[in-house]
Amino acid sequence: MLCFTCMLIRGCKEDKQFTEPSINLYRTKENKSYKLKLEEYIQGVVAAEMPASFELEALKAQAVAARTYTFKKLIDGRKYALNADLSDNIYECQAYISWEEFGERHPQGKQQWQKKIEQACNETRGEIMLYQGEPIDALYHSTCGGRTESALESWGKDIPYLHSTTCNYCRHSKYYESIQVFSSGELQKLTGVSNAEAIKILTKTPSGRSKKLQLDDRLISAEEFRRIFQLPSTCLSLKKQKNNLLIISKGYGHGLGMCQYGANGMATQGKNYHDILGKYYKDIDFYRINY
Repeated sequence: MLCFTCMLIRGCKEDKQFTEPSINLYRTKENKSYKLKLEEYIQGVVAAEMPASFELEALKAQAVAARTYTFKKLIDGRKYALNADLSDNIYECQAYISWEEFGERHPQGKQQWQKKIEQACNETRGEIMLYQGEPIDALYHSTCGGRTESALESWGKDIPYLHSTTCNYCRHSKYYESIQVFSSGELQKLTGVSNAEAIKILTKTPSGRSKKLQLDDRLISAEEFRRIFQLPSTCLSLKKQKNNLLIISKGYGHGLGMCQYGANGMATQGKNYHDILGKYYKDIDFYRINY
């Protein structure tokens, strides 16, 4: 992997031929590490992370994002369980499934969907995104709900290619807007506060995501509030209805980087994968590694 790092940072010629690298992937449920060719791994990530029914250009965008994210992880050099290079734990890396597992999830259309995912990965083989000559942290999420989040608001660190952007393409997602209703008894059990009037949003980010909330005399972060109520995102608003609390959520996920349903929406309108990625990651360059 060192030669790839040198190539990316020092700008070696694109036509130089490399051997496709292999990675060691930790599978959480099995507590085992498997050696996979990089592109085999990318296919498994795309199969796990995006619906195969999505448009081909959206799947291609996902493949480039997943591949870029992978190279960023490999260059950063963090090791996972069993000294693996990567993990299938979505809280620290990317999801991954084998074709056997994919077939179990799609018993009717397995061959059709697998062929489509393989096409998306093959047509973007070796392609990644760079910012100032280095692979970007190509984060992605299911549904932004109308506007993606910025790294500055989410992490407190300005990352030029992870700025907030409007997205009018993800309205077809079932997660675009959702409502959950909690009774006073449920509120008491979850938070110790039974009065819906005592729960308030105090601050929001420019994208509309909540930052701080008040639970009676306590202050909590929106992330903690999301975890307590198992909400799809922190982009939310509150309504009181008699003794109930209505939580209206928009989107699903952290909101950083590419909106996957937005990517599919763009693809249905004729945008290609470069258009899609350029929408969600600002001022990036595309680079194809020849292996």
